[in-house]
Amino acid sequence: MEQAAWPRLTRAVDFDPLADLERIAGYAAAWRSQFRPAEVTYTPAHFQRELEELEQAGRLALYLVTRPQAPLPLAILDPFPVEDLLLLLALAPNEPEAVRPFLLSPHARRGLMRGAPADPAGRGVFPFLLGRPRGLAWLDLEAEGLTLALARWGGLNVLDPSPLLAQRVHRLGLRLGRMARPEE
Repeated sequence: MEQAAWPRLTRAVDFDPLADLERIAGYAAAWRSQFRPAEVTYTPAHFQRELEELEQAGRLALYLVTRPQAPLPLAILDPFPVEDLLLLLALAPNEPEAVRPFLLSPHARRGLMRGAPADPAGRGVFPFLLGRPRGLAWLDLEAEGLTLALARWGGLNVLDPSPLLAQRVHRLGLRLGRMARPEE
């Protein structure tokens, strides 16, 4: 899959999805610094400012990605209706530390990652709410919440899933071919 051709959209948009994905990657790296040693550690004030800017945003978009530090978009719901934001947030688990883990002490945040692999697996789907012109938040939606979000707002998706599906089917075919080879 060519980087220049990705992401392929179903209609013309007035934003740059690649720039948005760069914003997500930067945010994910900053977020990770709250839990892991990093060259630059971001303070909770950084994330608070992002939330305040998100509150002031004139327009929202919901990105569903894998591998947040090198994001691969699965869906781009744009424009996400501001009036539905409360419904979206209701799909998140009702655990304060899941919504705002930076309210925990640095020691407690790092303790959450004890025993976890050093490198992120990047498995799963990670939702990011982007504000335009500024503001960004990483939402905590479990599988049920993601399914409900796509059922409710999936029609807003501007991302063409065909290239991603074709790539996945191709990889599955290669894997099946390797498995079918007789052992020497």
